Amino acid sequence: MSTPLPPFALFDGLLDDAAVFPPGNFPLEEAIARRMRRRGTAAARYVGPLLLPVALIDEALACATPLTISVVGRPGASTGALLAAAEKVVASAGHSLAGIELPHGSDWRNALALGVPLAVEIPAGPDGLERLSDITEVDGQVHVKLRTGSTPHNPVPTPAQLGAFIVGCLSQDLAFKLTGGLHHPITGEPAGAGETQFGFLNVLVATDAALAGAGASAVEDLLASRETDALVGTLRSLSADRAATIRATFHSYGCCDVLDPVHALSDHGLIEERI
Repeated sequence: MSTPLPPFALFDGLLDDAAVFPPGNFPLEEAIARRMRRRGTAAARYVGPLLLPVALIDEALACATPLTISVVGRPGASTGALLAAAEKVVASAGHSLAGIELPHGSDWRNALALGVPLAVEIPAGPDGLERLSDITEVDGQVHVKLRTGSTPHNPVPTPAQLGAFIVGCLSQDLAFKLTGGLHHPITGEPAGAGETQFGFLNVLVATDAALAGAGASAVEDLLASRETDALVGTLRSLSADRAATIRATFHSYGCCDVLDPVHALSDHGLIEERI
């Protein structure tokens, strides 16, 4: 029998609840009902805020259930509209604003006025890396966000691109979050996916390696690794302090069905609970 990790918070709040976004596309009512069913369960500790687009904010605020919300805008979204929606959450009774996710653009700094955490999305590749210096000028409060799942306008980044992103964030002392595609623990080509999907355990191990001074090539290899036992073994060997440092860098990732990765953690013996 495998021995679970020591009781530190490597996975706590790792999963931002993106139930209403593709490929889940759950109706808001169902997304909220799912959150309610998880409250008080062993799985709840691993799940962060509910991610919502501007179009669903009014409907969410009409809900009697207190919600912790992050307002999300994809590339091309209006910063003004995102701020207006976020201000509605702040002014609402019973609900709370966890943060704002918005694309990098000329006016992204306007969102700093609300004083909540921001996740500023950049594209993969050299163009995105050039924007890191603009984001690092802001002291605290801001994470960098990269899309790791494909959209009609953005393919899945390569291991080299994701590795360069992680190393680039560390070089600028920036924390990051990811979104899309991280449905499975280990990198692979899931049946029906038609493309490689990164494993979220790969990202945790790759982040640990980058923090230890590994270069982009070594980080790339870990992101592409299919060696389940080695990846899980690395995570099982972590000290509490090292785990905390990883999570201070890799903040979270958006997931449309948060129970899938929680089940995977349980299956690999990385958490004590059998979900």
